[in-house]
Amino acid sequence: MIYDFSHVPSKPGVYQFFNNKRIIYIGKGKDLKKRVRSYFGNSIRDRKTEQIKKLATRVETFTTHSEAEALILEQQLIKEYKPKFNILLRDDKTYPYIFFDLNHKFPSINLKRSKQAKDASYFGPFTSAKFARDQIKVLQKLFKLRNCADSTFSNRSRPCIEYQMKRCSAPCVKFISDTSYLQEIDRAKEYLTSEKKQLKKIFHAEMIKHANKLEFEQAEELKKRISVLQALEDESNIATVPVTLDILHFTLLKNKKGAAVLAIRDGKIQSTKTYFIDDDKQNDIDQLIQGIVFHYYQSINQLPNKILILNKIHTYKLISEALSRKFNKKVNVIRSSSKNINSYVALAKLNSKQAITNYSENKPPFYKKHFDELAKNFKLKHKDISLECLDISHHSGSHARAGIVHFNNQGPQKRRYRTYKIPSAIAGDDFRSINFAVNKRLQMKNDPPSVLLIDGGKQQLKAALSAIHSSRVLILAIKKGSKRKLLTETVYSKEGQENIKINSRLFSLFLKARDEAHRFAIKANRSANLKSISGSKLDTISGIGPLRRTMLLQKFKSIDALINAPFEDLISIAGITPKIAKDIKSFKE
Repeated sequence: MIYDFSHVPSKPGVYQFFNNKRIIYIGKGKDLKKRVRSYFGNSIRDRKTEQIKKLATRVETFTTHSEAEALILEQQLIKEYKPKFNILLRDDKTYPYIFFDLNHKFPSINLKRSKQAKDASYFGPFTSAKFARDQIKVLQKLFKLRNCADSTFSNRSRPCIEYQMKRCSAPCVKFISDTSYLQEIDRAKEYLTSEKKQLKKIFHAEMIKHANKLEFEQAEELKKRISVLQALEDESNIATVPVTLDILHFTLLKNKKGAAVLAIRDGKIQSTKTYFIDDDKQNDIDQLIQGIVFHYYQSINQLPNKILILNKIHTYKLISEALSRKFNKKVNVIRSSSKNINSYVALAKLNSKQAITNYSENKPPFYKKHFDELAKNFKLKHKDISLECLDISHHSGSHARAGIVHFNNQGPQKRRYRTYKIPSAIAGDDFRSINFAVNKRLQMKNDPPSVLLIDGGKQQLKAALSAIHSSRVLILAIKKGSKRKLLTETVYSKEGQENIKINSRLFSLFLKARDEAHRFAIKANRSANLKSISGSKLDTISGIGPLRRTMLLQKFKSIDALINAPFEDLISIAGITPKIAKDIKSFKE
């Protein structure tokens, strides 16, 4: 793409790369002209940049007042358009949140699961549903909020047991005004988002105010709330550091990327949220962490005053300024931690690695798409489809062996590999050997393969199809191409030549199975050959035991080749002295 940069200002802003009408990448820059121009230079770029450059048909830019504003706009646009080349955060889990139903005149408080906070009604996420429910009980005890369903609320004529247990102010029967109730809702939110010491000061000031007005009942209620807060604070201080902050850590492990955000409130771990970053093109750690931060913080309710980013980045101040502007709240993004939170730091690092492990364990089997193509192409409807491949190997008709390998959607299953000894009467005849091996394999009634692939052409396929048990499975053959050139193979079924694209996963699966069967059959033939000469008179040579005999035969393949090998080649082998080499050269079986 030839691009005119004359109209692009040298100011902060956001740029968008389009492929026709579709946005494929959104980025930001302190100097838009310099940033956009960098994509079209001759210097070697990463894979992502090269692909953007190749696919882009036009670029659009937007100017902002500052780089922080550009970062906010960039993340808003990424969230809206989800361009293919911006980072993809795999976040398939749902997390427990405390949810306030603010659409009701008297909002209820409940636990609700979601992938992320959708709006200001959600508080969390929490480490577990149990922890969230425990917090709801505390809120009910402190602020007497309802947790009943709207239908129950609208049909009550007298207070329920929650009121009698002093965990609800009974708004259903108008024991509290909507104004006073909403004030309690605001206090509950403040409890979830601020340090308890600050809330305790507010309660104390209100208690004194009511006492001075001789409103002793209200003052006593506030005193009880202060006692509850003090008990919670004492509980938090027993075994933990009373700190409030979020810790973010990013991990790159074997070209896979994971991240974790650990939320700590008053010394307690409120939540641990992990992400698997499904993007092998993005390697800018600053940009990755910016994306994680703005994906995680959806509302001011989640935002602490302090965020610790454990990775070394260059944009601490930029992230802090952007968050502060977006949420109108001072946020301090720091890079170093104190010793008293080392246990939290270690946990954040552990969880970011675990995000990679969890995704790797839960991702679909490697060969799933290969087997999906196999099922679709040959209209296989049963589950747990398997593929076996058969090859025959012999040495001038001797020690013939059939090797059969087994594949499923997990890949090769070596425990289910089999070898069959071909009777000496038919060992030199590939067609009769194939017929024998197929019959032998399919006599096992309990676990026949879905597909049996034969290494060979039409004649080998015909031999396999003539087996008495062959009707139970789909039998195919794969024939090597001209001069055995790779990707010139042909696949046959009983219907004739199959039209399978050479760049398809199915064709790749057949080649993999064929090569593995070939290797396995040759190994079985060589092993049989070595075993047949285990009692050789070679053992009579002084200094040659079973281990050296095996080593020599593996090196030279046969006794004739061993005897005729150059003297220098023999003595170059560990443990073979000149005397032993001389005895080998003069040996006759």
